[in-house]
Amino acid sequence: MILIDAQRVTVSRPERPLFSELSLTVSSGDRIGVVGINGTGKSTLLRIIGGLALPESGRVVAGSGVRFVMLDQAAELPPGTVREAVGDSWEAAAVLDRLGMGRFENVQVTRLSGGQRKRVALARSLVAVTDHHPNGEDSDLLVLDEPTNHLDVEGIAWLEERLVVFRGGLLIVTHDRHVLDRVTNRVLELDRGAGYAHSGGYSGYLQARSDREARAIDTESVRKNLAKRELEWLRRGAPARTRKPRARIEAATKVVESGPQRAERSGDLDLLFGRTPRLGNTVLELHGVGHGFDDGPALFDSVDL
Repeated sequence: MILIDAQRVTVSRPERPLFSELSLTVSSGDRIGVVGINGTGKSTLLRIIGGLALPESGRVVAGSGVRFVMLDQAAELPPGTVREAVGDSWEAAAVLDRLGMGRFENVQVTRLSGGQRKRVALARSLVAVTDHHPNGEDSDLLVLDEPTNHLDVEGIAWLEERLVVFRGGLLIVTHDRHVLDRVTNRVLELDRGAGYAHSGGYSGYLQARSDREARAIDTESVRKNLAKRELEWLRRGAPARTRKPRARIEAATKVVESGPQRAERSGDLDLLFGRTPRLGNTVLELHGVGHGFDDGPALFDSVDL
């Protein structure tokens, strides 16, 4: 059963495309992780699929009668207390407690920090996937944009388990590669305006990305050799170029003037391949750091942190 079908969707920003004519079909049983460096359009894609934004071209079609719940990166909460925003059921209380928000259930949502509001919005979404159906069945599709943000290690581990037993389709953006490997069976990579689908979760994505980069290196090597030969041919025939077959001249010029695929924008994929262990370990160290302005006294000196 097709849950959501995004057809040839295009979105751009000033001077660059986010993605062009991107198609994605989410069917029953699909559990898709969306990855890419910051600025590639992950959140924008999810907002379009969730009906919160419109593409410049293309369309998104939902399957007949499909029920879905979405956690947007900037999810809005209704006015009232935390408990009122999430619900009065025992499940709502349990989910809030697991996400570290149980003691805030009587606090007005307007008094929460940004991270606390995100955790309440996540709890609201997780409870809603069953509340939307009178028989208590899971919704057909759960769309989550960076649900692990603002969670501690225990909260992330609990969320993993919750998503593992979720029976509907899943579309998720997350920085946590462990979550990807545990809860997804497909990965959509957004890279330089294009989308690449990989099977097998995070591990399959790593292999497919490596294979694609190897093919790109081979392709560029072939292009350089061809460009060299065609450039020599053009130079030899320069005095009589008008008598050269016009089609070959145009083809040769195109090869010579073309270049390799444009470089990926600076920055690492937010999964931080193999360089960072699970969240919670040391992230940053400072040794002997000092700072001051102009000729004034130092603001601080020899800081170790």
